[in-house]
Amino acid sequence: MPGKAAHRATRGQEIETVLRRYIRSPYCIGTALALALFVTFFVPGGLLMDVPLWQRAAIHLFDTVIFLGHSYVVLPRAFRLALDRGWPVLGVHVAVYLPLALILAAAFALVETQALSGIEFLWDTCIIVSWVVLSAVIGLFLFWVVFLPYTGIDVTPDQIWSFRRDQGCRLQEHLSPEVRGRVLHILAENQYVRVITEAGEELIRMTLSEAAALVPEDAGLRVHRSHWVARDRVAGFQFERGNPKLTTIDGARIPVSRKRVDAVRRLLSLRET
Repeated sequence: MPGKAAHRATRGQEIETVLRRYIRSPYCIGTALALALFVTFFVPGGLLMDVPLWQRAAIHLFDTVIFLGHSYVVLPRAFRLALDRGWPVLGVHVAVYLPLALILAAAFALVETQALSGIEFLWDTCIIVSWVVLSAVIGLFLFWVVFLPYTGIDVTPDQIWSFRRDQGCRLQEHLSPEVRGRVLHILAENQYVRVITEAGEELIRMTLSEAAALVPEDAGLRVHRSHWVARDRVAGFQFERGNPKLTTIDGARIPVSRKRVDAVRRLLSLRET
């Protein structure tokens, strides 16, 4: 029987890859630098108002670099966990930045007053936390609603604020106990589908659409009207005499519908990034 694959491409992993690409893009870095200039010159909430302009600019440039580095290292992994486990993304997004915001508030208070107590420290903390939360909400909205759709990843806005518990693979209920296991491949055979798992295979009476609906959304993709394949089973893709086909990790060749070609290519390109 086929063994477990070393790589399992889930929806969370795809978004993790796209988010890292976005954070290191000139668009994201340029936006972060523009915000640093805005805070330097307009001093929202009087933050560091008594500090000379050149010093204020240096401080905000430094904290922008810290935020970008923190975003690149921590945020994509947090998004992956949120998507894979059904956590509300907005709460995770804000939680990732709050500790850093509190550290910056303490640093700014030391620069301004050389103390970590008093009304100045509380005010700086409120201003920085509010700014960070607002930036996180705006950034998440732009990434989720504007940027992600252009990557071709199907997302819905409800997980931004709602918790969705993982329902698991409900197809297991229709399989005999001895063949239950992670689903690798489903293929249609007239009024039946053949379900291939890590433990074996079984023929059950249902349509491919019905069977695919019982498997977690990020576990695989339907590549043809007669084939559903686990994401981590896809090893390659090419045209054979004009017909698109994918190769699985065990060497099987599976036809791909032309309308599914972009989805398969996107999956492979995300792994290579």
